[in-house]
Amino acid sequence: MTNILVTGSEGYIGSVLTPKLIKRGYVVKGLDICYFQNPKKLKRNYSLIKKDIRQIENVDLSFFDAIIHLAALSNDPMGELNPKLTEKINYKSTIELARQAKKQGVKRFLFASSCSIYGIASKEVDENSPVNPITAYAKSKILSEKALLKMADKKFTVGILRNSTVYGYSPQLRNDLVVNNFVTCALATNKIEIKSDGSPWRPLIDVRDLSDIFIEFLDAESDKINKKVFNIGFQENNVQIKEVLEATRRAIPACEIVFSNKHGSDTRSYQVNFERFKKIFPKIKQKWTIEKSIFDLIKNIKKQNKEKDFYSDKFSRMATIKKLTTTGKLDKNLYWR
Repeated sequence: MTNILVTGSEGYIGSVLTPKLIKRGYVVKGLDICYFQNPKKLKRNYSLIKKDIRQIENVDLSFFDAIIHLAALSNDPMGELNPKLTEKINYKSTIELARQAKKQGVKRFLFASSCSIYGIASKEVDENSPVNPITAYAKSKILSEKALLKMADKKFTVGILRNSTVYGYSPQLRNDLVVNNFVTCALATNKIEIKSDGSPWRPLIDVRDLSDIFIEFLDAESDKINKKVFNIGFQENNVQIKEVLEATRRAIPACEIVFSNKHGSDTRSYQVNFERFKKIFPKIKQKWTIEKSIFDLIKNIKKQNKEKDFYSDKFSRMATIKKLTTTGKLDKNLYWR
């Protein structure tokens, strides 16, 4: 594996993963519509195709040994803005990309799915557990998984990574992810207001650990990952929301935690079993614990951003999309005008 296409290369995960790939000696091309901030400037072994994932019919994929597919309308609230559009971008475009990739001789396709497909679960879930996708985003992921697994064969390796909820610093930071949200709110207002009682469970993973895992999947022998689904994360990072709150308060002691008792639309709660991942990749260990990542996040945010950034749409995917549409830069189907 030498030549890699990363879709969603300019996003929260992609902007961490891509430099890591280049450092490991891969030649990388990114594909991204570039809604969020400016594309990164990487001088060596990198180029960018600025294109919507829905418009790839003229993209030559025959050059690539593997595709890491991250591009999506990413996260549950944003997916609910327009469920039909979410299905088209996250599901139909994924399958079309994979179909063209297989036809043009790409050997490996790694798909960024999500543990959010489990929705609400009273018991610990593994890859054989029933799924319960309760949002358009989660539904698009499980539809994609099923279709991709049917496409896999000896010449076209498909690996499905059901990722834990990601946290940690990235050049394209997001604050609509639970750990990052708590930290940015605490820094901006000295207060964190949550809509639950703190009891829901989430599996969590740092964006740098996740990026390293994607690279391990690139290097893995085909028979270890092909036609298989993996829950991606670490057992010790199955935590309750209140544990994240306490970790944030330890890092920012002045912040106040307010339980509003106004439950929002996000009712998810699930603990995830990662034994399949651990068995196939026993050498992979967590490098970025929640606590370590929170302190690193605070340091980087203070160093690279101004106080006004916390009150803008800079870190919010939902706010950015709404601003681009209301100002007429994007049309109702989220194409650039």
